[in-house]
Amino acid sequence: MARFGLVRDLMTRVGDFPKYGAVDKDYAGSEHDGFPDTFTVDTTAMLEWGLIDRAGRYIDNYFGKFVREDGSILYRGPETGQYGRMLTVVAQYAEYGGDPAVLLRNRSRIDGVTKLLLHLRKKAKQLPTSSPAYGMIAGWSEADACLDPDPPRYMQPYFSNSTEAARGFRDLGQVWMKIGKQRKNAEMAAWGERLIRESKELRTDIQNAISRSLLKDGSETILPSIAGVKEPFHVVVPRDTADPQFRSYRAYMEMMYSGSLTKGEVERIVRYRWKHHDTILGVPAAYGYKTGVMATFLSYGHGYGLIQHDMIREALLMTYSVMAHGYTRGTWTAPETRPIFDDSPAAPYCTPAQLVVTLMTKWMLVFEDPMSETVWLGKAIPRKWLEDGKTVSASGVPTRWGRVGYSIVSHLKDNKIEAMVELPSRFGAATRLRLRPPGTPKMKSVTVNGQAWNQFDASEETVTIPSGRSGTVKILAEY
Repeated sequence: MARFGLVRDLMTRVGDFPKYGAVDKDYAGSEHDGFPDTFTVDTTAMLEWGLIDRAGRYIDNYFGKFVREDGSILYRGPETGQYGRMLTVVAQYAEYGGDPAVLLRNRSRIDGVTKLLLHLRKKAKQLPTSSPAYGMIAGWSEADACLDPDPPRYMQPYFSNSTEAARGFRDLGQVWMKIGKQRKNAEMAAWGERLIRESKELRTDIQNAISRSLLKDGSETILPSIAGVKEPFHVVVPRDTADPQFRSYRAYMEMMYSGSLTKGEVERIVRYRWKHHDTILGVPAAYGYKTGVMATFLSYGHGYGLIQHDMIREALLMTYSVMAHGYTRGTWTAPETRPIFDDSPAAPYCTPAQLVVTLMTKWMLVFEDPMSETVWLGKAIPRKWLEDGKTVSASGVPTRWGRVGYSIVSHLKDNKIEAMVELPSRFGAATRLRLRPPGTPKMKSVTVNGQAWNQFDASEETVTIPSGRSGTVKILAEY
């Protein structure tokens, strides 16, 4: 299903030219070609599955044909969080071994997007420092705000605008600094250093804004999607379906995808959405309060946050629910959204929805923690995959530090699991191998390359290999 998602995405595009859907007026019309999600999700999927050259062509296409020099895009409206995500996608391309020439020839427009976000950030810092929205980037969360009766009403400090920008500034700043130093370009290196500083400052302001924006509703403490609002989503949207918090469905998922939230903040969002019927079988809903509409096309962001913060049960529930209800039977074609509780039709097919299983499968197998230099292997694989006699393996998986691979073979009847991990030379990240056998037997001892090993955590079911290791690492866990 993951491979099929990639192929379906390639079929939908016209060469390297993006198409959000496949039927004219049902998302294949030219008015949808510049939709930011098509660029960010398609390109990320190619990068995560090692199709680096193709991802570079997608970057050339989007920044060459859909981004202006001032950072605005050729589309019906901005999605401010996606601007920050564009910077992360470009940075990921470079970090995964992409040709720096792609970034250099598109630099003026990449800088245009960056400077646009910096301008909005500067504007936000003109608010009183006591304001809950101080420093929070204001702008549309969803381009479809152009279809609403009062579009300016949606120029709000959605937290997702800032969390995605903070991630993008840091990721791209590190890349510009690295390329600048390699090419002895002091201006480029200094630009990268500035973006890293901006990211740190923005992260501080995000945490301050969150602490000032928490809402109380009885015994419940709620993290809203917009800084400084006085009432939560489940109160205001039933009263006014045009309230800016109507767009929380996108904002919450981008907040979780940004990697910028703490575990407690992600858990607060997940609990809130679950309690107020804003998730269906673990899949986030869309378009209002208690709509019963699965937001398949954005659910990857929700799933990313679940895996990042080790909410594995919830991540697997979401993944299998999308497989069962977000894809058509037999043809595995994914509509943008799908109503569950009535007979109304699904929305048209679109590529971001098609790629959810592709992305979730990759992150289940290999996941890079966005806030630390840690690569997880097998972090979220289903327990049934490690029943006695079964094997789980992945090879040639790109990471910021080079390509990795591993194979896990279960011998549970003999109370052991064997693993072989392949690391490139002087691997710069810590590696955490998770072994999730069914029935959760307790790990008693571990050997690495035949030597007793104490860097394992039975409660977290993990074996840690510190950074700097290379080549084949043989692991034996006994239960």
